[in-house]
Amino acid sequence: MSFSSDIKVELLKKIDKTNKNCCREAETFGEYITTENVKSDISLEYQSFLDISKLKECCIKSILIGTFLSSGCIINPYNDYHLEILFKNKALADYYINLLSVLDFSPKVLKRKNGKNHIYVVYIKEAEQISRFLSMVGAVVSFLKFEEIRVEKEVKNNINRNINCETSNLSKTIRASVIQLNAIKKLKKNGKYNSLDDKLKEVVSLREQHKEQSLEYLANILKITKSGLKHRLDKIIKIADEID
Repeated sequence: MSFSSDIKVELLKKIDKTNKNCCREAETFGEYITTENVKSDISLEYQSFLDISKLKECCIKSILIGTFLSSGCIINPYNDYHLEILFKNKALADYYINLLSVLDFSPKVLKRKNGKNHIYVVYIKEAEQISRFLSMVGAVVSFLKFEEIRVEKEVKNNINRNINCETSNLSKTIRASVIQLNAIKKLKKNGKYNSLDDKLKEVVSLREQHKEQSLEYLANILKITKSGLKHRLDKIIKIADEID
């Protein structure tokens, strides 16, 4: 089964048939508003749920459950973070957005073509908010699975970022080393090496011994600052560049 299917199975198993009447009605109302084409056609028995300010917390959660069971979807978090609820009516989609906003969610809506008609997609793409939605509707197993995947992805992303950063730094180190070694080679080929002072000769010798090491590594050997070492290497390159 898909991730969404697993959530719905879990919610259906956890629905307490002994819930208060208001919560059972709220859940049914949640399913109802995803299928209704016109907000004004909502039957009188559900009118009270349209006043969000008067809703009890338990009823709000039941509405969330009802809408998700009817037309909700959370795609596999391994692929992306995306929760969406489909509505046939813009006004009811706006109602749902207001309901989520009261709960400190930040939903967005888009209109999608559906044959000759349109549907309105209320969606959330923030992982933290999707996780909180699962917790709020009581899908504990799915919540834990989502968090497990989320943490795993963050760890992998951090590892990849570090690898990319280290690779980039290594490439920069190698490019700089090649330039420095070519300058040294040019100095020796043109008989300019012997005219260097002792500090520069020391740097030349060290760079030739440790061709792929970073400036930080070489600076630690010489017991000087990284900027001080760079200044000496830049001076060597400048002398080489001045050779006709």
